[in-house]
Amino acid sequence: MKRNAVIAALTAVAVIGGGAAAVAVSSGDDAPATASPADRVSLVSGQETAAPADRDDEQDDDRDAKGEHDRDDRDDRRDDDKDDQDDRRDDKGASADPGNVTAAQAIAAALKHTSGTVLSADLDDDGDRRWEVEVATGGSTVHEIDVDSTTGKVVRTETDRDEDDAAAELKAVQGAKVSARDATAAVDGAVTSVEFDDGRWEVEVGEADWTVPLDTPRASREG
Repeated sequence: MKRNAVIAALTAVAVIGGGAAAVAVSSGDDAPATASPADRVSLVSGQETAAPADRDDEQDDDRDAKGEHDRDDRDDRRDDDKDDQDDRRDDKGASADPGNVTAAQAIAAALKHTSGTVLSADLDDDGDRRWEVEVATGGSTVHEIDVDSTTGKVVRTETDRDEDDAAAELKAVQGAKVSARDATAAVDGAVTSVEFDDGRWEVEVGEADWTVPLDTPRASREG
């Protein structure tokens, strides 16, 4: 009877505490007797304990999710790096590569062909890959001289004897300390265009625009 009372009391304590208890039964001797597996009582509260296999599956799922997230982050970083590289190439004018012949060399080739004063030099990248150099020879007469951007040879010429504003531009440029060729040398990078406009030289390097005054070869970036 006393043994049953002890079991009942321990069972009640386990139920009230919300846990599980294993009941050991004493035979009255000094050495306690260990209860057999059939005598062990497991009391479980309102929540079930996950089996080890279930816990392993949950850990695997967590690791898989974390690995997928890390891969997505790496892919995003690679895409961002590629976009940054593309932007830097655009800023340097990679899409308008002048080839083997620079703006200064194209100007020199045009002046060797037709002596005069250069008003502009522009890289035409529509397909022919030529430098179009405008050389004024007096009054309103302007010669457009095409120079191959790879070989540096003059491949075509055209003369306009009634170019608008050519006389005024020629007068301003002829008295200037800085020529078109000097303006290209004042800017770092591969120049794709130089022209006289609004009393100064305007120079393009890729997507960047620069201005150079007529009295000193000092470039200033616009914007």
